[in-house]
Parts: sequence; structure tokens; C-alpha cells
Amino acid sequence: MKFTRDCDPSKMILRALAVLLLGSTALLPSPLQLPDRPCRKWAREEALGILTNSPWAKQETYTQVIGGIGSGLSGTKEIYSTFFVRFLSARPVREAFARMAQIQADYDKMGKDEKREFDSSLDPGLKTDFHRWIVVTLGFRSNDPNVELRVKQFLEAQSTETMKSRAYLTTTHYQQLELEAYFPPLEDIVGAKFVFPRKIAGLPVVFPEDDMLTFELAVPGFDPDLMVRFDIAGMLIRDEPVL
Repeated sequence: MKFTRDCDPSKMILRALAVLLLGSTALLPSPLQLPDRPCRKWAREEALGILTNSPWAKQETYTQVIGGIGSGLSGTKEIYSTFFVRFLSARPVREAFARMAQIQADYDKMGKDEKREFDSSLDPGLKTDFHRWIVVTLGFRSNDPNVELRVKQFLEAQSTETMKSRAYLTTTHYQQLELEAYFPPLEDIVGAKFVFPRKIAGLPVVFPEDDMLTFELAVPGFDPDLMVRFDIAGMLIRDEPVL
């Protein structure tokens, strides 16, 4: 298996984007489709849409109402906890990360040599080989620092073996496909990485005619389990699923 930290796509991401992306919990009115032009020409809103609400990226928010001291005039306080699930192995997601990095760095005002150097820094993420793996990433934000810390510590403490009983990918043909590898979150915005096989016995785990792909994760303190569904039809490019 070649998906290691040495080729981690997160190296292409500028840390300055963390608040911008993970803080974008407001969904677009409908899932954003892939813009019909090169990613270097995407507008900020288009790149952000690909990363937050698109065929390759979803958000799931849990809301908890609590009472007690510091809960406001009404005596209650609402805790919002949002999970960000993305298919990092899908090229549109990696292109959107790269475009957001360009925008953050004021790429369009760079000279030719500066652009060439900056583009080279993005190449490891854009050119990582995912032909054997489907990689799902998980980010998390909460308006309660204690909840955010608890989830962060949970994700950082897990290993591939402990996550195998918690994280699954379900397709039309495979119920709860077993996790191949898990990488805890680094100091970046990509988040935790869940690696699943792209093929079983030489056959794809996802076919163009399939309906749905579901990522499932059991996170302590959240009920029901996180379950994020993706429509395969929206992930088709030239009649092939891109994920």
C-alpha cells in the first residue's frame, strides 16, 4: 500500500485556510456541480462549494439543547457540531483545495516564476495516485470548545485496527466495506483519513449504475452514528464514477 504520510495530500494545503473552510457550515441551496472550466479559473464560491456541499462533499450537523448556568436568557443553549465528509481521492476535491490555496495566496497577482513555484508545491496533492484506494476525509467543528476537543482527541487516539469496528463504506454491492487504513488528523484542514479498497477481487466496489454510497462512523457521544450518503449519479464524469 502506497498511501502513506510521505505522500499525504495535506502537504498542499495552507494552514491559513482552516478557519475559512471548516468554519463554512452554511450549506449552499443545492449541491454544487463541477464547474465547466479548469480549476485555476474557479471562483472562490465555486471551490468552496465543491468542498462543502457537492457530489463529493457533505456536512452533517448534530444539534443538542442543554440548560444550566451560562445557557442564555432562555435558560437553554444550543450546541452545534458539524462533521465535514469529503472524498479526497476524487480529483475535483483536490482541485478545489488547490484553488482555495491559490486564492488565499493571491495567486492571480503572482509573476510567472512565482506561479510556477507555487504550482509545484501543489503537485504532490494533485498527482497522488489513488487508483487502488478510495479516501474519505473527516473534519469537525463545534461551537462548544469542550465537544470539539473531545472529538479531536478521539480521532487522534484511533488506529486502523480500532477504526475497523467503527468506520465503514457501504455500496450497492458491499455492505459495510472494511477499512483498509486510517490516518489520524494532522495540523491541517484535511482531517482524519479513511482508506478503503477501490476494487474487490478485481471488480470495482462502485459501478456507474449504482444508486448510493454511504460513509458511516460511530463517534462517542453522538447518537445516531454519523451516516452520510452520496448520490452516485452526481459523481459521474463521462459516465464513470469519480471518487
